[in-house]
Amino acid sequence: MTIAKKGTLLIVSGPRHDPDRKHLHVICNDPDAEGRVLIVGICSVTAAPHDETCILAAHEHDFLRHPSYVLYARAEIVLAAALANGIGQGVIAIHSAMNGQTFLKVAKGLCRSPQTPRKIKAYAGCPDR
Repeated sequence: MTIAKKGTLLIVSGPRHDPDRKHLHVICNDPDAEGRVLIVGICSVTAAPHDETCILAAHEHDFLRHPSYVLYARAEIVLAAALANGIGQGVIAIHSAMNGQTFLKVAKGLCRSPQTPRKIKAYAGCPDR
């Protein structure tokens, strides 16, 4: 798989006591002219406050086991080459792509979420509100 829109990656993001824990991340666009892509992480819904903009059910991706949310506050613009390098080093694993309907739900949330940073909204082409 190449780094492309709708693709998903498991990225090492665990705490020190669990360094092998990986979180699902969604690639929101094909690489731009500079080779950058926008990625968003997916986290488990817990009792703690979280962004309610985009809640995903377990059936919406085969990695998910329970309700999860998109962590728009930590969306990142990264070089596709850096992701490919991480795959080569084993700190990032390729996972199955999102289906179109679920991806659209995640992508629309980028502009709708009050947690999405302005620079991310600008990069994604969100209309000013």
